[in-house]
Amino acid sequence: MKPWAERSIEEANLLNPAFCSGVVTASAAGYREVCEEGLPFPLAFMVLPIMLYKPARQALPRLTKSMAAWLAENESVRIGLSRRMISLKPHTREAILFGIRYGWLSMVNEGRIESAKMASQIGYLAKKLTDEPRECFRKGLMLGKWFAKSGNAVTVMNLWGIRP
Repeated sequence: MKPWAERSIEEANLLNPAFCSGVVTASAAGYREVCEEGLPFPLAFMVLPIMLYKPARQALPRLTKSMAAWLAENESVRIGLSRRMISLKPHTREAILFGIRYGWLSMVNEGRIESAKMASQIGYLAKKLTDEPRECFRKGLMLGKWFAKSGNAVTVMNLWGIRP
C-alpha cells in the first residue's frame, strides 16, 4: 500500500479510508440488524468490490430476496469480483483499521466485525451525502442484511463465485 502522500488525487478521493470505512460500517450495521453476531471477517472483503463497482451496485435488488436466485439471474455481477477483491484488499484492510481507530468498527468474537453505528444512524449519515456515496451507504446496509440472511461466510462466498 502506497503511503498517503504518494497516492494520486483520484485514488485518494475514490478510496478515501473514511468513506470506505463508512461503507464497510454500513454493511456491518445491516448484518447486525439480522444476525446478533458481527459481520464475518472474510465477507468484509467483498463489500468494497461490490459497492465501488457501479454496475454491480446498481444491479443489486432493493429487497433481500434469495441471493442464489438473484445471482442466477444476474451472473454478470460476479465477473471480475475476485480480481477486484484482490486489488481492493489493502484498501479494505485500511478501511477496517480506520473504522476501529475512530470507533465505528470493532473486532469481536471469532474475528467478526461489529458496527458501533446502528442502521438508523447510517441512514441519517447517508442523507447528508451526495448521490453516489449515498447509494453506496444505503446499498451497503442492504448488502449486510442480505449476507446475514443468505448463510454462513463460506456459503455466501461460494454463491458469488469466490473460493474462501
